[in-house]
Amino acid sequence: MRISVDIGGTKISFGLLDENTQLLFFDKTETEKEKGYEFVRDKVVNSILKILSANSVTIKDLTRIGIACAGQIDIKTGTVKFSPNLKWRDAPLGKDIESIFSVETFVENDVNAATYGEWKFAFGAESENVIGVFLGTGVGGGIILNKRIYRGFNFVGGEIGHMILNPEGYLCNCGSRGCFEAVCGGDYIIRRVRHLIAEGYRGKLWELAKASEEIHMSHIEKAYYLGDEGVKRLWEEVIEYLGCGLTSLVNVFNPDLLIVGGGVIKGTERLFAEAKKIVEQRAMPESRNGVRIEVARLGDWAALLGIASLDG
Repeated sequence: MRISVDIGGTKISFGLLDENTQLLFFDKTETEKEKGYEFVRDKVVNSILKILSANSVTIKDLTRIGIACAGQIDIKTGTVKFSPNLKWRDAPLGKDIESIFSVETFVENDVNAATYGEWKFAFGAESENVIGVFLGTGVGGGIILNKRIYRGFNFVGGEIGHMILNPEGYLCNCGSRGCFEAVCGGDYIIRRVRHLIAEGYRGKLWELAKASEEIHMSHIEKAYYLGDEGVKRLWEEVIEYLGCGLTSLVNVFNPDLLIVGGGVIKGTERLFAEAKKIVEQRAMPESRNGVRIEVARLGDWAALLGIASLDG
């Protein structure tokens, strides 16, 4: 048996899998990242124990624990070197979990795992060069070159969300400005909407959000297409920067498969299609020739399946 864990900025997903990578049990909970590393680590530990108990599985039945985590990961030590959205630095996640359970524990960047999971289990592992872009709390990226995850010499490559698209743009949690993430990440978009509301904005979005007492991506997109002038510039920025970011990746890597997913994409109806149009219009002809641009298919399961089957 294997346990897979996916720690994101908003939620933590858990899976119990057999040795054939069949998902037997799935659960998720809020991350509560504001409570710090030790709290989140202990929450992961307690959740694993509950899953084992609920499925009549003992720790001795586990052959591996795989953890997909947002941030830059040293896969050799299992250390989360820097996670802007979790606000962790040098968190010894792998060693901590391994010492508690005495089970081999492997930690990998969450979007590396999700990209690998989508490529292998949803798209049949046929493409050789794949880029994954996932818009959730922030923007994460995964790169597969010649059918292998690309991590860079220091294991922290593939930080697509921190490509700088506008050096004078919005402040990013990483400390820089104008990152892909700062424009298209869910938390950042909601933050800008809340700022508009605090300044007195009232419009279609306000009416939609007020009804559910919460702001969702679907509200912003719907308000935009209803002609809400208050969110017009904001949503046009998201579309334009997403399209341009994807275009740059196509031009640089010339992948045969580009996978786009995450909560922001899942929560909207037209964003993916609008961004795809920009890629088709702006990418260099030979770079875009033959590339498949697809929506991710596995949702919360992608990283769980990927981390269960990835090796260092």
